[in-house]
Amino acid sequence: MKSRAPSLRIKLRRGKERARVAPAKVALPQQAALVAAIIVAVVVVYLPALRGDFVWDDFLLITGNPLLQNFSGLLEIWSGGRTADYFPLTNTVFWIEHHLFGANATGYHAVNILLQIANALLVWRLLKQLNIPGAWLAGLIFGIHPVHVASVAWISELKNLLAMLFALLSVLFFLKLDNQRLRNSVTAYSASLVFFALALLSKTQVVFLPFVLLLCAWWRDKKSAGTKTNQDLRSDAIRSWPFFALAIFLGLVTMWFQSRGIGEEEIVIGSLPRRFVNAAMAIWWYAGHLFAPVRLMAIYPNWRFDPPQVWEWLPLIVLLCVLAGLWHWWNRGTGGAFFAVACFIVALLPSLGLVRMAYVRSGTLVADHLQYFADVSLLALFCAGVAYAWNQRQRATKIATATIVTLLVGVMGTYAFDRAEVYRNEETLWQDNLSKNPDAWQAHIMMAQRRFKQERYAEAAYHAGRAAELKPELADIHNELGLAYCRLERFEDGIAEYRKALQLKEAKPSAARSAGVAKIRANLANALAITANHLSESAPTIPEEAVRRYDEAIRQYEEALEIDPQQPAIHRNLGMLLAQLGRYDEAIPHLRATLQMVPNEPVARETLDAIEARRR
Repeated sequence: MKSRAPSLRIKLRRGKERARVAPAKVALPQQAALVAAIIVAVVVVYLPALRGDFVWDDFLLITGNPLLQNFSGLLEIWSGGRTADYFPLTNTVFWIEHHLFGANATGYHAVNILLQIANALLVWRLLKQLNIPGAWLAGLIFGIHPVHVASVAWISELKNLLAMLFALLSVLFFLKLDNQRLRNSVTAYSASLVFFALALLSKTQVVFLPFVLLLCAWWRDKKSAGTKTNQDLRSDAIRSWPFFALAIFLGLVTMWFQSRGIGEEEIVIGSLPRRFVNAAMAIWWYAGHLFAPVRLMAIYPNWRFDPPQVWEWLPLIVLLCVLAGLWHWWNRGTGGAFFAVACFIVALLPSLGLVRMAYVRSGTLVADHLQYFADVSLLALFCAGVAYAWNQRQRATKIATATIVTLLVGVMGTYAFDRAEVYRNEETLWQDNLSKNPDAWQAHIMMAQRRFKQERYAEAAYHAGRAAELKPELADIHNELGLAYCRLERFEDGIAEYRKALQLKEAKPSAARSAGVAKIRANLANALAITANHLSESAPTIPEEAVRRYDEAIRQYEEALEIDPQQPAIHRNLGMLLAQLGRYDEAIPHLRATLQMVPNEPVARETLDAIEARRR
């Protein structure tokens, strides 16, 4: 009997080992199927984006960005000398994409879709590591949620996707430090810090991440060990201070860049009480759009920035009461909800209009792409509730849960597919926006520019006029309206708009000598010269009013050249006007300057040859 006992124990141990190994073999195909399901879902939803073009900021950041042309531009991207904002890692990826894909938007869209797939899978992995039920479903919904289309189908929002990728990796490595075997692991800690730095260099909106790191570590300890000791809390705080230092430093850098980019443009965010009121309203707004994503658009209606009324404090009061209640009843099962809501609010803090930032220039405080980082926590809360319902013993409950979730996922995927189609090109994007928000001045000015290029000048004038009504303080809008009026031969209206544009530009010292002012002066000079020609056509001598306009046109050309002397078109037009008035000695230097910059310029060559022939 004694000799058989060890043999029996060995057999039992081997049986247990086989029992442990068997599920792993079964789980591997299941895991592969779940991964494949997320990949297929994201790809199918974003198929329209692969046929999409460049839209909105894509022209500024990519197709019209001179820094993407050569290696010296790459150096300037990192130095920040000529960039309106500071996300050098994102711009570096744009630089690489530009050299790989050129003007073919499909390649850029494919990279964004691949990053969205990676982020959806990492969301699943992170929530699983935090022992949150329904992690896979949360990853799937994150991947196909309609609100996230703005971050994927819009090429410029590569910065969202890159920053999220590195932020998720940073959290995953930070959580590994809580594993006893890796508590003192320099590798895991360094990786977490490096990934956080990369996230900040992709988009500084992730400055909130150090708070989320602490919340995630605290939550994991609550789930696994019950109560976190003071020593553990102290250890997490010590480990997190370099993250906070990085966030503060790059956050201040971004604020400086934003301030430089905004310049003297007036961006209203309201008084401090209004900012707190609006911040609370925005939090509720984002939560509502996450759970009920309806009437999504690129630019939402304007928000109020005047002193708040008493009733407008209600959303903030309710939000504070919800947080207090969830904390107070922690032991009654509200801990998970408190963790999710706290992470959601923290992730939204950088984009709630508490400080002056460029994204508020449109007049609205909210945008789909601004909630991309925050959505993970509330999706996790929702999916944990789904998992709880699914795990109930009643068969009817399981069937109802599966049916509702399948319908929700199907509806979200269908709407996301439609939203990706909206981002197909400028026409579809802005027509969709104006159908839902006809007072979006940015949509009107983008449509005005598009119609001008299409030579549909009446429509261009209409949209530019609406933009000027909605945003009268922007000089460039008046210049655009002036161009449209002049193409419609409404020269007096065009001249009036150019003068308004100059008045607005020159009221700001930093803009008074800018290249934009040179263009407006040249446009005004062109219109003055044309109207002077019209006045002189049937008159035996040049009328006094025509003389006055010719003189002003010459003065405007000269002042434009003082600001920007390397503009061949201005030299050519001034040379032609001077030649027309018989002032040949003054015309010749400008015509020669034109031919120096553009040797084959036909009009300047013809005019110069005519002057020289006349003198022979």
